[in-house]
Amino acid sequence: MEQIDLNKLRVFIKVVESGSLTRAGILTKQPKSRVSRHLADLEASLNTQLIFRTTRKIQLTDDGRRFYE
Repeated sequence: MEQIDLNKLRVFIKVVESGSLTRAGILTKQPKSRVSRHLADLEASLNTQLIFRTTRKIQLTDDGRRFYE
């Protein structure tokens, strides 16, 4: 099993708790593009989609909810 990058995990938690990629970027002092890349990398390493993204909002998938809990 591949190890999870704790920085990417921290970004995922900030996205969930803030409800926004932009706000998570502000809280972690990273550009939104890097936050998005961290999420994509984490999802790829887990081989599942954690967050459903649209241009206006984010929503946890069932796998994302279980992973967060």
